[in-house]
Amino acid sequence: MIHSFSVIVPVLNKENEIIRTLESVEASIAYFFEHYTAHPVEAEVVVVNEGSSDRTPELVSQFIQDKPHYKLIAHSARVSAGAARNTGAKIAKGDILFFCDGDDLYFKPHIYLCFQVLNHDPLQHPNASFMLTTDQGAKTIHLPNQFVGVVRTGVYMKDPIHPYWKGAIENTLPQNLCIRRDCHEFVEGYPEARIPYNQIGCEDISYDLWIARFFKLVKIDLETVEYIRYPGNAFDRQLKKFQTPPEQYQDDPPPETRELHNIRQQIEQERLTYLLEKFRRIEKTPELLSVLNWQSLGTEYLNKNCYQEAILLFQQGLTTEPNHPTARNLLAAAYNNLGSLLRSKGEIDQAVDSFQRALETQPTLAKSDLAKIHFNLATSLRDQKCYAQALDQLQRALDLEPDLAEAKAELPKLKYQAQIGERGFVFSQDWFSINLPVWEHFLARLRHMPDLRVLEIGSWEGRSTCWLIEHILTHPSARITCVDPFEGSVEHQVICTEADLQTIEQRFDFNIAKTGAPEKVRKVVGASQLVLRSLIPDSFHLAYIDGSHIASDVLEDAILTWRLVKVGGVIIFDDYGYMFPPGIAEDPPRIAIDAFLKIFEKKVKVMHQGYQVLLEKVAE
Repeated sequence: MIHSFSVIVPVLNKENEIIRTLESVEASIAYFFEHYTAHPVEAEVVVVNEGSSDRTPELVSQFIQDKPHYKLIAHSARVSAGAARNTGAKIAKGDILFFCDGDDLYFKPHIYLCFQVLNHDPLQHPNASFMLTTDQGAKTIHLPNQFVGVVRTGVYMKDPIHPYWKGAIENTLPQNLCIRRDCHEFVEGYPEARIPYNQIGCEDISYDLWIARFFKLVKIDLETVEYIRYPGNAFDRQLKKFQTPPEQYQDDPPPETRELHNIRQQIEQERLTYLLEKFRRIEKTPELLSVLNWQSLGTEYLNKNCYQEAILLFQQGLTTEPNHPTARNLLAAAYNNLGSLLRSKGEIDQAVDSFQRALETQPTLAKSDLAKIHFNLATSLRDQKCYAQALDQLQRALDLEPDLAEAKAELPKLKYQAQIGERGFVFSQDWFSINLPVWEHFLARLRHMPDLRVLEIGSWEGRSTCWLIEHILTHPSARITCVDPFEGSVEHQVICTEADLQTIEQRFDFNIAKTGAPEKVRKVVGASQLVLRSLIPDSFHLAYIDGSHIASDVLEDAILTWRLVKVGGVIIFDDYGYMFPPGIAEDPPRIAIDAFLKIFEKKVKVMHQGYQVLLEKVAE
């Protein structure tokens, strides 16, 4: 509830106009008290003399001598109009502020109308209106269904003005403006720099830019103030422009004036940048939040990747305007973007929460956009090892957007990870699921083959072994030979209820037992370069060669494996794209694999080449 208002009147050498201006302000104050009786309200007028050299100060002093609600503030020298208004605002005590230049006029209903709009509580009285008595008869004024921080009214001008320019004038003049004090103080008032504003004016344009960016404004299309043209004033100097259609007006200011406008625009942008950062730091009171231009401001923060601020503003919009057509969508976008940022920083729990909140807003986004949020949630749940929930979200994404490439690629991997969790396997890291689509495609012809024989060089914890047993070696007669030294430490110790699986071999044995078909596995512990020499030539349909070691070892394994694989069999080289960390002066696996491909190019057919390389042996 508003309990006071102040009218700020800056004046400079207006001895012929100031009394008429103050009389119009007095009449508007009297009209207010005649019509407003809901609760006590205190009114004041602050006149700021900008260093007038005529009789203006004397006339003002005489006018206010019996008016205790007036204050006269004197600047010893001329300052900018913006600085004079700011001085008045600092002295004033009103909850809301009016401005009226010393040569313009208020009509009687002006203060009452603006006060009613800003004092209106749309939560208590939605869809409210009131009758306003004017010289042109009674007018019905419909009050806004949201709290606002700024009110503008129409402006009367005796001279005919093109409608475009009339609208532009009404959007920037100070005298048809009424603003909450906290809004004025947040933007820190009008600009005060003498350069460029004393030369080109426009401080009201800059001020309007700032308040419109941050606060909700309502325009009442009723002329309640008069903008008067006097010989030589700003209105008079621009009359020709204001009477010319904008598409016909040719404005060619001199270079020095253009430079001053460039300086003004730079000041405007610097203040906006400062205010955006200020808003991030200050405490946001409910009163301030209720009048923020949440959509424009929130979108700006969203574009600047300031997601917490954007979320706060969009939540406010959804609270105050639950039926707003885009509030839910903007809030969902902010939550989704925040979730992506958190996930990139490894803050998975918070990312999951953000993606879930994005969906909980029930946005009306396009199916493709909504699918991406479900996909983002799925991948974050996957990172939490909540595979069943992740699979559900991924399926929802594909239901919405069947051609979503990321989701289609993720589906087989996620299904695999869900199965791993269901079966109770214990693996320290997943290097395998990225290759699943390739294996499923190219190894399908081996599935359920009688007497299938597979050779695996480098079994580690048995991750690929278990998949082959359950998906390829499905015939009772199929067998796999696993060659590995099973030495070295495991990166992440995992404690299982069945056993303390601290070694690679313990994990391998545990996981193979979990398949329910350990009889299909022949485990050979030892160095591959020794073991391979003892195996029977021409006996395997599929050979897998782990490549995460030095090139010379990979090449030796490849040569020794060649004679063990049947014609028509498949050889898989892993880690073709692997690179050793800095400081390890060894050739990577790619060197060996490329050499093998070159030497055997007439005896193999490359089936697939990516992080893994799959070959078919086509000749001895």
